[in-house]
Amino acid sequence: MMAVMTILIGITLACVTLCIAITSVVKANGKTIAMMRVFGYNEKDCSEVVLGGYRPFAYLGFALGTGYQYALLRIAVTVVFANIANVPDYQFNVKEMAVTFVLFVVLYEFIMYYCTKKMKQMPLKEIMLD
Repeated sequence: MMAVMTILIGITLACVTLCIAITSVVKANGKTIAMMRVFGYNEKDCSEVVLGGYRPFAYLGFALGTGYQYALLRIAVTVVFANIANVPDYQFNVKEMAVTFVLFVVLYEFIMYYCTKKMKQMPLKEIMLD
């Protein structure tokens, strides 16, 4: 049960942080996106320039977060619950990590696709008057 709670908390925090970060980047680069669109770049090019550089860091963050959560659960099982009977030993499950990584990539790319479509809908006049 503790593992499930830790995973759910981690996933919730990761999704909220990801949405806030990407939305902030898109809003902060509103004028840049508008100028690129004026010069004829399509939304895919704008997205690649503005958001594409974050992709490797997102995957690195997933890897570091996986290691961090594994260490937390390992410490909790071996140190915190060491004196409690019937606590199962915690082992790293590569299959579940692979499934989680695939789900993360799908979610991340969906959010990137959504933000790319939002970039296309940004009104140029309103951004330039800001």
